[in-house]
Amino acid sequence: MIAQTGTRKTKNPKDLTRNKNFMQEIDTPEKKDLTMLAFNGIKNLMFRNEITQDLRLNARELAKRLDMSPTPVIQALKLLHFQGILGHIPNKGYFIETNTPEMVRDIFNLRIALEAASLNTILGRINRDGWQKLEKALNTHLEALDKNSPKLILLADMAFHITLAQISTGPAGERLMRNLFEMLYLKNRSVVLYLSPKKQFGFHHKDILDLLQKKDIKAAQTALGNHIRKVRDAVITSMEEDEQELKLDW
Repeated sequence: MIAQTGTRKTKNPKDLTRNKNFMQEIDTPEKKDLTMLAFNGIKNLMFRNEITQDLRLNARELAKRLDMSPTPVIQALKLLHFQGILGHIPNKGYFIETNTPEMVRDIFNLRIALEAASLNTILGRINRDGWQKLEKALNTHLEALDKNSPKLILLADMAFHITLAQISTGPAGERLMRNLFEMLYLKNRSVVLYLSPKKQFGFHHKDILDLLQKKDIKAAQTALGNHIRKVRDAVITSMEEDEQELKLDW
């Protein structure tokens, strides 16, 4: 078992230089394609819980699992570290750096601010195809809830919010929302599978969509904010209970 570190070091100018050099290392189309293939492959392994928080990530072992050479895997690990998903200890390697309850609260609060604000533009941008995408995302989420599958529920919940962001703010908003979800789902997967089966979260989505269809943006923003707050509070409560259990075990 690998001891987890509880603090994050502040970046210094040398870190910025290393980040610049890293971006230069992958600055060709061929390298970018292979690096992104490895990047997405590693994230999929993390999401499927095939990479756990007590493991150091070995580039050669990951390369074998992804059926590619170690070089793009090494670049992908650097990119995941650059994005804050992985931690790194010199001469020891990379590991999944879990969020603290405070960090999780900050991510959810950022979601509340961004997602609620993005609804201000949705009615001016949405078309028939957009409404159909939202209806499909909602139905997929409700179906996943009926199947009581945490993995499917997790994916469907993410898809609904990302679809809202994509319609409201385009590709930039979609990418930002994906990054926020990855910060939650990949770094604290065991906790975020937390209460996925709770059906009220799916019904929150229905309420939000109903209000948007009625063109009541303020009510939709309120419903969306309340929904994210309830999920946030449930996640943090789960994390704090887990921490308390660990203390009792010790």
